[in-house]
Amino acid sequence: MLNNSKYLDKIYHYKGEWDVDSQCGLKISPAKDGKIVIIATELYDKNPGTSVTQWNTNLATVLCRENGIAPDKLIFIEHTPDKGSKLAFYNETFYKVDFEWDGDKFINPNWEKISKDTVENLLKK
Repeated sequence: MLNNSKYLDKIYHYKGEWDVDSQCGLKISPAKDGKIVIIATELYDKNPGTSVTQWNTNLATVLCRENGIAPDKLIFIEHTPDKGSKLAFYNETFYKVDFEWDGDKFINPNWEKISKDTVENLLKK
């Protein structure tokens, strides 16, 4: 469980679609407003399985359960790092993902593109 003075920053292993081993970068940190920010970073070639975007509802549900985060306290952000490509698809991006809570799990993700500055402003300093 996470408390307001601690954060977590690691590679997170999860079972993705069809129970395929998957992984993402994971940062969990208190937000300035008392909520908890989860930043799930896509690892591209280092992720042998399901992407964060494909698995975000499941990932958010499991991470809240494992870390004692109330669903209404979650701020979930999908992060794709810059791959240094000429293709815009590989530029760094941040998306705040809002979900509905059905009483048991997150459903119906809704993405909003946000800036890196917005992410940094969410985090407790």
